[in-house]
Amino acid sequence: MKGKDHPNKGSEAGRLRTMGKAFCIGLRIKGPFSVCVSLLGFAASFLPVWTASCLRNLTDVLQALTAAESSASEALSVFGALTGLYGAQLFITNLQQYVNGMDEVKIERYLKEAILRCKCRVKYPYIENYDDFQKKIAFAEEFAGRTMAGCIGRMTSILQLLLAFFAAAAALWEISPLVVGILLLTSVPAAVLAYRQQDETFRYRAKWMEEGAMAIHYFQTIGGGHSLAGLQEIRHFGLFDYMKARWRAIADAYIGKKNRIMRKHVAYNTAADFLRSAVYTVILLATAWEIYRDPAMGLGAFTLVFTLSSQLQSVTGECLVGIMVLMQNVPYMQAFFALEQLERDPAWETSPKTAPKIPGGKSASPEEKNRGSDEGIIFEKVSFAYPGTEREVLREVSVSIKPGEKVAIVGENGSGKSTFISLLCGMFQPGEGRILIDGVDTAKDPQKCRKDISVVFQDFARYEATLRENITVSDRSRPAEDEELMELLRNIHADDVVAQQPHGLDETVGSFADTARDLSGGQWQKISIARAAWKKEAGIMVLDEPTSALDPVAEAQLYRDFTRLTGNRTTLLISHRLGITAVVDRILVFQEGKIVEDGSHRELMEKNGLYAEMYQAQAQWYV
Repeated sequence: MKGKDHPNKGSEAGRLRTMGKAFCIGLRIKGPFSVCVSLLGFAASFLPVWTASCLRNLTDVLQALTAAESSASEALSVFGALTGLYGAQLFITNLQQYVNGMDEVKIERYLKEAILRCKCRVKYPYIENYDDFQKKIAFAEEFAGRTMAGCIGRMTSILQLLLAFFAAAAALWEISPLVVGILLLTSVPAAVLAYRQQDETFRYRAKWMEEGAMAIHYFQTIGGGHSLAGLQEIRHFGLFDYMKARWRAIADAYIGKKNRIMRKHVAYNTAADFLRSAVYTVILLATAWEIYRDPAMGLGAFTLVFTLSSQLQSVTGECLVGIMVLMQNVPYMQAFFALEQLERDPAWETSPKTAPKIPGGKSASPEEKNRGSDEGIIFEKVSFAYPGTEREVLREVSVSIKPGEKVAIVGENGSGKSTFISLLCGMFQPGEGRILIDGVDTAKDPQKCRKDISVVFQDFARYEATLRENITVSDRSRPAEDEELMELLRNIHADDVVAQQPHGLDETVGSFADTARDLSGGQWQKISIARAAWKKEAGIMVLDEPTSALDPVAEAQLYRDFTRLTGNRTTLLISHRLGITAVVDRILVFQEGKIVEDGSHRELMEKNGLYAEMYQAQAQWYV
């Protein structure tokens, strides 16, 4: 499996396709009202020229009025038209600002949803940072997404600016084509500088992101932001000055690099602005001289040039800069769209399968599913190496687990235990061999794999929601009756967690709860076990270090009631605490990617092999 570059990257046609795709996404997100306002904005592009022409007429009428060659009513009529144009421009501008604000929120929501969707749908190896996935996601969240949001709005603005440019250029062309040419030429340097600045910024941003992240890490380590983790240790060992010095050194170096680039950009931009201002002044002086030589032109000509020269210069600069920046930002958009090209988890491509049926049309329970099948779980010569590596973590593993069997998986760190479970759960696919659940190849039907297995992960989730939702989220179609939930919680001795809450099962828990009712690590782990047990249709239950956060009493209670918790489900239990082996039927001992021992606790102790050695080494601490 390899990550894919964006197929359009590098070609001009590809750039145009990328911008076209972003533009279509923008139209879809904006909605009818926003599109109508954008169309109104195209009409408003002509307002500055109409306003300048009306202002020229007003100047000429007032000049004629002083010579008694015009009437006050004519002047008032022109003034009224000018006021109307100003009012229309003000109304449309404010309406566009309001709509743009709403569009920014919509686009930001779309981008966040797209990134979340990518994280949830890509193949699991990407989550383990295959193909620098984490860096790509961080870049998309920090820069690419935000830049793309700006580009979507910029495309419409550029089209409106082009209309305003042609209208202003046509009006000034009648006065002097030379003025139009000079204004255009002096706007080019600013556009070129903007393009070069964007290019330089894009090339440096990936490196800035890493260095900035390191500075933020040290800042948070010494208590910055919302995190207080580790602060107790820093205070105890007196590490504040030491850590602060590390943070300042990294932060100063990071800020210094950015400031050097910014100083260069400011200097260049200042020079470009000075050039534009100088040319604008020369044009006004030249226009005044022409009016002096030919009074018939009237003062209105000066007013028109004064208004539209500034307008044309501004519009030209904005338009060229906008086009340059847009073209330079195409790599950001391509980086964002490249996330769509990553390979997806096959489970997302497979339509949900219906649960097995029993006579009477009811869904089969885990017990009935297990009793109705004599195949269980089968690994057939499974080998696996993580993407980007050659070392096989599992090597030709073959094992059969009968329906309803309770199996403990033990072994030293790095022996392949977690990889074995990840393959069973469909997080990865075997490099060689195959895995069958009730005769179905998990690689061909990953959706069934997910439905048949319920898991308590070692790194379990903590949902900012009610206790009821935290438990029932594993099987949302099942009615969440209080009596059934409490019976489940009593079976795993977690009913005390609910009893401590003022609103019981409907108490919102988590770090952001209004009542600040967060749970302890052990309580959260009990809830995660309840969540796995609630998934009634799952005939297989996987418990990965399910007691790591529990106190000894709670751990003993869980093992004592292990059979009542798991029922007739096929159960795989991973733990470094070998006391669990007393509650299982069978033990698989992993070493260097292979199953080196397989049997009951008594059989393996009599064998006096690796398991016996690990068990005795651990038992001596409890003598």
